[in-house]
Amino acid sequence: MSEELHQRDLIEKPEKIGKWDFYNIGATTLKSLKENKIIPSLDYKEFERRKPDGIIVFKKNVVAVLENKRPSEFNTEAKKKKAIQQGIEVSQKLKAEILIVTDTKETIWINSLNGDLIKDENGNNLIYNFKKSDENIPKIIEKILESCDETNSQLTLPKLKDPSPLAKQVWQDIWSVSGATPENCLYTFVELFIFKYLSDLNVLTGIYNFDNLIKQYETNTSEDVLEFYANTIRKKIKQLFPMNEKDKTTIINGTIFVSKDEKAVEGYSAVFKKILEKFQNEGRLQNIHHDFKSKIFESFLKESISKKNWGQFFTPLKVVRAVSKMVEIKEGMTICDPACGVGKFLLEPILLDIKRFYKVENNKLKPLIKLVGFDKGFDKDEQKTIILAKANMLIYLSDLVKDYSLITEQFSDVFNETFLLKTNSILGTLSENIVEEYDLVLTNPPYVTSGSSNLKEEIVKSGLTTHYKVNATGVEGLFMEWIIRSLKLGGKAFIIVPDGSLKRANDNKLRKFLIDECFIDCLISLPKNTFFSTPQKTYILGITKKTDKSVSQTEPVFTYLVSDIGETLDVYRFDTENNELDEASNLFNQFKGAKSFFKTKDKRCKVQEFNKFVENINTNWLVDDWWTKEEKIKLGISEEDKVYDLPELINEFKQLQDFLMSEISELEAFKFDIKEVVKYKSVKLSEIVEMQRGNSKYTKSYISSNKGDFPVYSSKTEGEGIMGYTNSFEYDEECLTYTTNGVHAGKVFKRKQHKFSMNGDCAIIRILPKYKDLLDYNFLYFEIQKLLIEKNFNWENKATPNKVYPLNINIPVSKKGVFDINIQKEISKKYEQVETLKSELLNKTNEIKKVTFKL
Repeated sequence: MSEELHQRDLIEKPEKIGKWDFYNIGATTLKSLKENKIIPSLDYKEFERRKPDGIIVFKKNVVAVLENKRPSEFNTEAKKKKAIQQGIEVSQKLKAEILIVTDTKETIWINSLNGDLIKDENGNNLIYNFKKSDENIPKIIEKILESCDETNSQLTLPKLKDPSPLAKQVWQDIWSVSGATPENCLYTFVELFIFKYLSDLNVLTGIYNFDNLIKQYETNTSEDVLEFYANTIRKKIKQLFPMNEKDKTTIINGTIFVSKDEKAVEGYSAVFKKILEKFQNEGRLQNIHHDFKSKIFESFLKESISKKNWGQFFTPLKVVRAVSKMVEIKEGMTICDPACGVGKFLLEPILLDIKRFYKVENNKLKPLIKLVGFDKGFDKDEQKTIILAKANMLIYLSDLVKDYSLITEQFSDVFNETFLLKTNSILGTLSENIVEEYDLVLTNPPYVTSGSSNLKEEIVKSGLTTHYKVNATGVEGLFMEWIIRSLKLGGKAFIIVPDGSLKRANDNKLRKFLIDECFIDCLISLPKNTFFSTPQKTYILGITKKTDKSVSQTEPVFTYLVSDIGETLDVYRFDTENNELDEASNLFNQFKGAKSFFKTKDKRCKVQEFNKFVENINTNWLVDDWWTKEEKIKLGISEEDKVYDLPELINEFKQLQDFLMSEISELEAFKFDIKEVVKYKSVKLSEIVEMQRGNSKYTKSYISSNKGDFPVYSSKTEGEGIMGYTNSFEYDEECLTYTTNGVHAGKVFKRKQHKFSMNGDCAIIRILPKYKDLLDYNFLYFEIQKLLIEKNFNWENKATPNKVYPLNINIPVSKKGVFDINIQKEISKKYEQVETLKSELLNKTNEIKKVTFKL
């Protein structure tokens, strides 16, 4: 046993150089170092008695060997050469990559892998003097490790990786074999990316390392390798980055290759190997390009074939970056996004300043700002957005994790403290009664009006009525009130708001509340289709909470009309050269420095007197209308009425032809991604569902006398079939409804769980309790609709339950003859694809209908 190691307590408490352990020894043999488990337990043969002056170690692997020489032993080229030769022998035996030879005044750096002197970026010998206390030494060592190998001994600038093409390939591989939703493909890619990334950082070493897993294919089956990953490596990652006990989420949750119960999924081992090989071909991933950190989630969104299922949770990066430019982040700030999705609004503003806001001192991670993100997830079964947000934060903080890879639990604590899943109540974030806590709120809250009555009921039940006094119409109104109350006095918020909040007559109280509590800084109009999943017209609203409510706003408001956000507003989202949104951000930053004196020649920008907002509080704040038609025509925002001549008309029809051909190509390529031929079982509807007609008491006069928030469905087909709203309800469940009477008898509707009633011309369809987990409402919706259309129901041939019950429906079954809900869901997604194509075609033909032609 080495006295030196024990006397200086180096076994338990080695010195540190950056993230590495440093042993400045000289009287300890390799044998003693091995026995004390400081270096690998190998047979060092005749070198076991050698005593290096110092070693730099990372998890038992020797990174560098230090040779200390007296000046008298280092004052000639011959002596230096001899010192290097002595050190190289030990260094290579220890498999260290670096040899450092120094007399404290001069230092020679050697590439132990080939014996060459290490050169700097300019091709000169690296001459930086080694001192363990010098904060630049860890950076130099890191740069050597990244640059040098058996064939290269010169420092190079780190090559930034952009794994976007890899992400696309992996997405295609996963989707082609599983037909999984884009979000599940995304979760799986992110998980494997993190596995490879942590391996390249040496956070995952030994049997847990990516390279080790690849080697296992030499002696094990693909099934065994996937099993090892599922049972061993994933558990190690979750051990290094512990989950949040509050919401049980961690940084990984791919579900394609590993089931929810942590088991390898049978049948996917071949594609798992294929994807690992693609990651292997990508090389090391320590240095990740900034754009990839920002765009990874958007890349998957652009590949999505079902954007409407999940696009609403992602704000386009162009919008996030524009808002990020408009804010100023300072140390000590608390910043919140109450509907954070994958965390872009919190992470993007600090991307280039990560190391300024997150510092490590004495191996302690010290955040100098506090980020807070809440989210409810995609739906009640797949609440994973917070997992994506945590993985996203790991990717954004990658350079910091790379430098301090031994304190993963501290990083995990920060991820868990930053992002929290809110599922204890249907209110989600809105259940938190937070007052004057945040310096800054950046968010794109959900904006829907249907279902908001359920939230309002829950607000009453939860005793939160004093927190939501405004009674705004939609969910976005509730969020707006929450945001304003949560801001500190003087705090700021930038909120993406829909036009409904700005124009609905019932939301005049919300607008009044806004100007009573806050100053309006800006209102920037975004073009339709800015967001992936909806053509909803939206705006960026910037506000500052008043420090004194009695003070009225006197400063003007910055407004801007954006037509181009820097990308096409179609499903492809190609980048464009023009980005008026970026210009709006730049001008706003000039405006906020001297609001009353700001001037610009940009005709898309208008500085509005605040009184205009006061005067229009009961009408609308749609700033687009505050430009005249002539002004908009000059800006190219709206065109003058135009009559098409023959060449122009031909061009319009050619565009329609191109669109039709692309649609036809999609349909020709259309196929089910199901591994085996689907078997069906024919059953009567009466065997699997129950039906019930509505209550004939719900007439127009009854509804007029009993007005409320709960919809009443009828034989109407417009507006989701809603006849009106009453103050009571008879149903509160997920189901299907259909019209039993009228010219549209037999029209089926999908109904998510909510409170409603029906009149006598409408009927409900419920899955029988014993089939609740075996049948999918989406699948039944499409299949039952087909049946009812074939029967040609109408005024005379009413679609009563007695006529519908005997109809037969074909349902996919497993090999055992049991209803297969997974296949049902897969088929229903294909139906939805076709419906999307039909809708797009209808929009195009409607555009042609508007054309006026002259000969």
